[in-house]
Amino acid sequence: MPPTPSSSPSRPGEGPTRTPDSRTAILEAAEAVLLDRGVEGVSIRKVSDRCGFTAPTIYHHFGDKQGLIDAVLETRFAVVLHLMAAIERGSDPAAYLTEMARAFVRFAIDNPSHYQLLTVPRLEDGDAVPSAEAARGLVKGALEDLAREGTLATPDIEEAFQVLWLMLHGLISLHLIRPRGELSTNLVERTFEVMKAGLLRSLPGGPRGGGS
Repeated sequence: MPPTPSSSPSRPGEGPTRTPDSRTAILEAAEAVLLDRGVEGVSIRKVSDRCGFTAPTIYHHFGDKQGLIDAVLETRFAVVLHLMAAIERGSDPAAYLTEMARAFVRFAIDNPSHYQLLTVPRLEDGDAVPSAEAARGLVKGALEDLAREGTLATPDIEEAFQVLWLMLHGLISLHLIRPRGELSTNLVERTFEVMKAGLLRSLPGGPRGGGS
């Protein structure tokens, strides 16, 4: 939708227009360019051409290209964080971790374009995307709880996190590149069983990994 007169693009020689409508339009245009061309294909000029707002307006909102990309990623990670944060922590860290993983997988399979945005590489080192870090913190918190109760198979929390990340992204990628009719109807559940068997170990007096 073109900008309304109250939030019209700034023109050469005019000051940058900064309104909620202009910010939203720029973010939507940047997201579309990211999905079409990838991170390397994003430029302020391409985003400007797509949304109709001039470069000074875009810089005024986001500072630079990386700031714009980070803002797009923040809007998408915030959705995933909301889903994960809504899950009750309870007293079973393994169940809590599994439910967060399920929420992420459901979101990714139902929103493949947004999933692509969540996995794009950053062009520069710097401040992390806040919602991404918060979501990572929830997962690592559950892994730390498992380590404290003695059921995490490795003392290295980062290693456990990367194993989990690898399995979830493998599962999601398979769903996105293969027709659903070719996939096992129990694929998601089997993946979570394998995930728990690999990450968790049995406690004296009762199993934790494998069939839990």
